Amino acid sequence: MTSNAVDVLVAGAGPVGLTAAMQLARWGLSVRLVDAAPGPATTSRALGTHARSLEIYDQLGILGDIAPHGTRVNAFVRHQADRTTRVDFDYGDLVTPFPYMFNIDQVITERVLRAHAMSAGIDVEWNTKLDSFKPDTDGVTAVLSSGDHPGAGQETVRARYLWGCDGGHSTVRKTLRLPLAGEAAHTWLIADAIVHTDVERDGVHWLFPPGGALMLFPFPEPGKWRLLDTTGSGEPAHPDLIARQFSTKLSQALGRETLVSRPSWASKFTIQQRAVPTMHVGRCLLSGDAAHVHSPASGQGLNTGIQDAYNLAWKLAMVVHGHADDTLLDTYDAERVPIGQALLASTAKVMNTAMVDTSSRETGDTERHDHGFMRRLIRSMSGLSIAYLESPLTVPDDGADQGPRPGQRLTQISAADAQSPGWTALRALLRAPTWHLLVFADGNASDQGPIATQTTSLPAWLNGVTISRRRPNGVDCGVWDPGGRVQDTLAAAAGDWILVRPDGYLSARGTGGGSLRTALDRLTGLFMREAPSAGRIGSGAEA
Repeated sequence: MTSNAVDVLVAGAGPVGLTAAMQLARWGLSVRLVDAAPGPATTSRALGTHARSLEIYDQLGILGDIAPHGTRVNAFVRHQADRTTRVDFDYGDLVTPFPYMFNIDQVITERVLRAHAMSAGIDVEWNTKLDSFKPDTDGVTAVLSSGDHPGAGQETVRARYLWGCDGGHSTVRKTLRLPLAGEAAHTWLIADAIVHTDVERDGVHWLFPPGGALMLFPFPEPGKWRLLDTTGSGEPAHPDLIARQFSTKLSQALGRETLVSRPSWASKFTIQQRAVPTMHVGRCLLSGDAAHVHSPASGQGLNTGIQDAYNLAWKLAMVVHGHADDTLLDTYDAERVPIGQALLASTAKVMNTAMVDTSSRETGDTERHDHGFMRRLIRSMSGLSIAYLESPLTVPDDGADQGPRPGQRLTQISAADAQSPGWTALRALLRAPTWHLLVFADGNASDQGPIATQTTSLPAWLNGVTISRRRPNGVDCGVWDPGGRVQDTLAAAAGDWILVRPDGYLSARGTGGGSLRTALDRLTGLFMREAPSAGRIGSGAEA
């Protein structure tokens, strides 16, 4: 490695690149984050943040900085002829502390992420373009240029890994010659403007004027909406004409005069439905729009990209720190490529359904269709159903179908449970960048005996935490769980254990030290190369 060497070079300082760089820095890696833009974006793009992303923000410890700047969306509302159908958000058995969609301007999301990245030591290098790169078996040699002219201020950087978070026109993807397979779909017009209307501001609205469909998404600012016209008619260069166009169409759809002010931003774009076949090629990796682009109708772009970054950062950190070999990175492809592929089908279905006026059907058929479609959409776009059941990192079990299972999210809890003393303490511990072994006890030293005696040490990458219903007596307890809400929601009893990945998914669960040792042996056999070190269970501190 040369004097300008770095562990990871991240290309692209949008929300995905910022999440990636921030997490890598928190794991103690050296990172450079570059972006060809002259500075932060000043106009909104993505708006909707879904439940799984809010869970990630909570685990990152940044949700408190984001929450004051957004607005809750609690329902979908479909306006057709003389009927209005409202379907409130209900995720069914997909329990979460955040049972809603949260609309927040991407400009603010990036501002919060940028502040936390800087607090972790990452300063965005604006006006710095990734010109070219050449990977080899030991790393990547990249050429950066800064300034307004090609070749100006060129610099050669040596990185262990290159992470492409550089959007739909990704230099990293193109250089790797990865096909972005799929098709161009529809052309839509989008605009942000004040709308003088009395429709409910806690919902996303579908409307059907003659000739096409409209959608309305509320901004936090009073009266401000994002408007989407699926016909694609109108020119962004003429904002006054766009305002009149939307005013006419909304008035027709709502049956009353509706005035749209001159938009603060407008854009016309052709929707691409495409994804790459792999997100990992040697020392180069892709996340977000660099790997998959699709319709914005269900607001999946930013959310999926952040989930990509959250999935990969800890794996890359473990490899760089020597706790795992490169085979761990193969699980990124195994877990995230199917998600990107599945989005192509689901967002295409949303597009096709959202643009169809069903008012010609019988009333009962229309209501059943609309309710069924919107309920399925709510569950799908939340991200809560994403699980890694077939991942190599998931150790199957034969336990009862109660509580979260291996491959699923740990925090399948309500908002009330999340605020219980035990979950409040556990959620705080889960923010540490490490694996966690949760061991359950009733407060007596003998409760964890079967595990403590059969497992004398933990790997260096694993933090052991004892969770006890009673105030401990002679036990070094990481989480006191008065009332037992943690144990009850996780369907865990004294002597049980749960192995939690750094991204909050279960890797394994079981009872007793024998099954724990089997699970750890399986994982270390897959990708670990460092022998267990002298950590111990029950400390609640990093091993």
